[in-house]
Formats: sequence, structure tokens, C-alpha cells
Amino acid sequence: MKLQRFSAFLSRPRKILARPLAQWFLTDKGQQLDRMEQELLEPQLMRHFGSYIVHYNPPVAMAAAPSIRHQVSLGDQQLSVEMHCIENKWPIAADAVDVVVLQHSLDFAVSPHDVLREAAHCVRPGGHLIIIGAHAWSFFGLYRYFTGSVWKNAYCLPPARITDWLGVLGFSLEKRSFGAYRPLLNSTRLQDKLRWFERYASRKKAPIGGCYMLVARKMVHGVHPQAQSLKINMQKLRPNAVAAQTPHQNKLKHSEEHDR
Repeated sequence: MKLQRFSAFLSRPRKILARPLAQWFLTDKGQQLDRMEQELLEPQLMRHFGSYIVHYNPPVAMAAAPSIRHQVSLGDQQLSVEMHCIENKWPIAADAVDVVVLQHSLDFAVSPHDVLREAAHCVRPGGHLIIIGAHAWSFFGLYRYFTGSVWKNAYCLPPARITDWLGVLGFSLEKRSFGAYRPLLNSTRLQDKLRWFERYASRKKAPIGGCYMLVARKMVHGVHPQAQSLKINMQKLRPNAVAAQTPHQNKLKHSEEHDR
């Protein structure tokens, strides 16, 4: 029953909110959250390398990935991205991308299942999927209930549930971390005074941050050779026939010896 209710929750009619989300990140509170999320994302991107990294519906400017040659942004036509597409049909070949970044893409997708499936499809074996989502059990989770902003419509999917979905899609979770422990305040000075709380909670790895980051690796499946024919040349295995000596042959042999 709970699973049916959750499935109905995910399949309810929704508007495309990519542009309102990007506009919210231009506000003071949006920039506060962006800075705290970049503290999670930027060090992680320094660890990846390859040819292509894809950002789907990026709500802010894409973080740099110095060891990846090409950065590509794609998503809804409301955003200024390089490639426009709908969330269940990405114009990217299978196993072609080294890293895909979903920064709040699942929180505001029409269908989070479709977005995650498309992202998983284009990641190469051994590549990575990086997901940043809003965490409901946090100061930020409380904030979204008392605001009239776009966050009132966010899914805020639990990281454990997304981890289960990743396992079904053939991914192994390598890292889960939390950030944005400080509440979003209008006073920048008070925000700075609470920086100690951010450092303390991060050091303790407390699972109460306003956002979480999941890093998952696509498993490399072993290559199974084509089944060879099991037919064996029995002639090579068959021993040579040896004629049994008869009593007549034995008498003939003794007779020849006697003649000698």
C-alpha cells in the first residue's frame, strides 16, 4: 500500500520547473545554498577524468572538471543549455559519457525514474553518476514547507531510495555525503557566524544536511564469450583397435618358432 501511494506521488501531474529553479538560485538564499553545494561538488569533480561530462538541467553555472576535456549541458528548452531535450529522450548514445551530474534534477523532474534511467543509459561502464538532492530531514527541509518559492513543489527524495534505484540500474554507491547544514538566513553576517556549525557537522558526517551528494559507479559486466560448439571429434579420442589373438593364431606362432 505504501509503495502504491509513493508511485502515485511520483506520477502525479507536474509542471516543468527548471527555469523557476534557476531563477530561485539567483536570489540571496539561492546563492547561499549554491555556495554550500559547491563545497561538496567541486572537490568531487577534481577526482574524475575522461572525455565527456554531462550536466542535465543545471540550475547554476556548471562547476569545473579540470581533468575532463568536454563539458556538455542539456535539458529543458527554458534553460540556456547547449542541447535541448525532453527528460525521457536524451540525444546521447549509450555508454558514451564519463560523468553525469544531476544537481536537483530529480527533485524537479516530471518523472525522476525517466531522468535517472536516461542518465544511467549514457554513462559508460566504469563511469560515474553524481546526484545532488534536497534532504527533507534538515533545516532546509523545514524551510521549503514555509516558503512560497519553487521548493514547495520539490520531491526531496530520500537518498536511501535513490540508492535502491541505482542498484537496479547496475550502479554501486561509492560515496554519500551531506552539506548545507546551516539554515538559509537573510543576514549574511549571521550565516558567516554559523560557519563553525557547518564544519563541525561535516566532520561528524551528520545525516541532517540540507542537501546530499551521491556518487555511484556503473558496474563493469564481464564479457561472456560466445558458446563454442561442444561437438568433439571422437575419432581423435577413440583408441586404435587391437585384434585379439585366437587359439589358431597362437598355434601358428608356435609353429613358426619351431621351424626356425
